[in-house]
Amino acid sequence: MSKNSLIYNNIYTYRFLMNLLYKGKYRSRFDSIGKLISGQSVTELCFGDTIIADTCKANNIKWTGLDVNEQFLASAKKKGYAVISADINTIKEFPKADTCIICGSLYHFNSNLPELLSKMLDCAPVIIISEPVKNLSNSKGFIGKIARASATVKGQKQTFRYTKDSLTETLSNLSAKLNFKFTIIEQFDKDLILVITK
Repeated sequence: MSKNSLIYNNIYTYRFLMNLLYKGKYRSRFDSIGKLISGQSVTELCFGDTIIADTCKANNIKWTGLDVNEQFLASAKKKGYAVISADINTIKEFPKADTCIICGSLYHFNSNLPELLSKMLDCAPVIIISEPVKNLSNSKGFIGKIARASATVKGQKQTFRYTKDSLTETLSNLSAKLNFKFTIIEQFDKDLILVITK
């Protein structure tokens, strides 16, 4: 039996359920992210889908994706993308790039966020984060059930979620310690999209 939530067991199921969670605006979120990419190379952490990879390919930008999910890795490999099977928590360094991206997955690493951001800052001078700050797990009905069922990875349920205030406060506290600046670009649907620079 898989230790992942249903949403993580198949790329097509993942896309379908994510479209439900984002009320049909799932791909539109990546349009906003794509416009923020700087330079000619991207390292994407916990990439899941390959929408950002597709954007990079269309613009002759080198893309490397890191994920621990074998289904997502296999799907990306079939499309010819460079991927690395790696636990973001334990890998010592990420492939160097002009831009490092993490989309919808920061909450998985809240307990060791300083270490993650430090490695991302070593990876690239520009970091793009898109993170849900409206917790649909508290919603009633079908959408709420999907959200609550979508947070188990490798057998570990994820109950922590950021709000806009908690995310910005956390980054403000870490910015002086790790010597970075961050700018909130927009709030797209339930996600806060921001850019970190050294």
